Amino acid sequence: MSLLLLKTIECRVGVVGLYNSGKTVLLTSLINHLQDHDPDRFPLGSTQTRVRKFTVLPPDPGWSAFNYTGHRDALVSAGRWPAKTTDRSQFACRFERSDWTWSDCLLKLYDLPGERVADAGMVGRDFTGWSERMLSLFVNDAGYRTCTAPFLDAVNKPGVTPAELLRTYKLALAYLILHFKPLISPSTFLLDTQGSAARPDTPENLAAARFCGEDAASEFCPLPGNLRIPGTEPFESFSARYRGYVARVVEPTVLAFKSCTALVVLVDVTMLLAGGVGMYDDNRQIVRDLFDVLSPGENRIFGPLARGLSTLLLPHQWRPGWITRVAFAAPKMDLVHPADRDRLLGLLKRMAERYAADRDGLKYDFFNLSAVVSTKALPLAGGGPRMLVGTPLRGADGRKVPPGPDQRFTVGELPDDWPTEWPPGRYAFPEVYPRMPARKDYPPDQVNVDRLASFVIE
Repeated sequence: MSLLLLKTIECRVGVVGLYNSGKTVLLTSLINHLQDHDPDRFPLGSTQTRVRKFTVLPPDPGWSAFNYTGHRDALVSAGRWPAKTTDRSQFACRFERSDWTWSDCLLKLYDLPGERVADAGMVGRDFTGWSERMLSLFVNDAGYRTCTAPFLDAVNKPGVTPAELLRTYKLALAYLILHFKPLISPSTFLLDTQGSAARPDTPENLAAARFCGEDAASEFCPLPGNLRIPGTEPFESFSARYRGYVARVVEPTVLAFKSCTALVVLVDVTMLLAGGVGMYDDNRQIVRDLFDVLSPGENRIFGPLARGLSTLLLPHQWRPGWITRVAFAAPKMDLVHPADRDRLLGLLKRMAERYAADRDGLKYDFFNLSAVVSTKALPLAGGGPRMLVGTPLRGADGRKVPPGPDQRFTVGELPDDWPTEWPPGRYAFPEVYPRMPARKDYPPDQVNVDRLASFVIE
């Protein structure tokens, strides 16, 4: 390592995925491995690369610090997976790499609530465009049509009042939550701006307790064409509330992602298989919306030139952001039998590759990974079931049980390709308790997190 550092290479990595996709676990494992680096257990490019002088930095203004210490402690002491992200947070650090001769690395990791991804379709759309989009989804998709029936009935009711529309829309969103539909917009109905998440309850109680906006005074819902008349209520008030919501809640999230140099998109294939074809379609739509809004990639000729010049000539804090790398990752690989892990990667590619392949100047790759390996696999016996060994998180009745001894359990066999249709529950991947070393400077066993890190930290 040279004693003379000529520049700092700033890597800004956004991690995005729907709720319960494993973002917090991935970041906790990654930070542990970089901070307490062992090149034999976590090769960063190669086993010859050493990470040194690792220093934790304060987050940028306006960002909460990612609670690495608390999340790791929860995995060890409480024996539970970290709590979901309830606020946008950042982990910033600086370190040297033995394979970077003249520079050091300033790494910023961005973690944002997965619920906000459902609002991505608001960006670039006015209130009319958003209303038409949501109503089209509700009318033309059987799963959404069933859940939103009270609202659709109200929309077609002569003389319906704004209060009735809001009440039935909130009831519709409650039904969507209880049926595990991810396109909940405005997303503050599911996770408000204070980090309070909707709890399982009756649809009526959820509708009464949650807001379609930032608070009771700023609620809005989609309006049909006959009620979208400029100069009338509720069109004018709902339009103003919608614009305020986009400016204060949605755009800061989008701008944070757009400032990144790399994006990690977590797609929980096991959850999509377990949830049925409707959940697959919903997640695919959200990934498409995200790519449309963020528009990753760069001009093939001028983009690399401008980026290279800014890296060479500008201080790191003045350099613009380009999302030039996207890593698609299928987490929770340890819940899949080794016989099916290539299929896991194949399913991820078939779902997501089309959204990256059309982007000029974008480098992308696919990873099946396990951030904290918590199972062991038993060999396949002829045509027998796929068996894993771990500590189940839930009993046969679906309720959470205290940690106990390891048990054998069966997991679903992955298909070679996404079926044309499948019901919820056809594929099962039981949850297990995490296996996190108590020793703080000994990171967890992982699979392919090192490869992902090597790809996004360029």
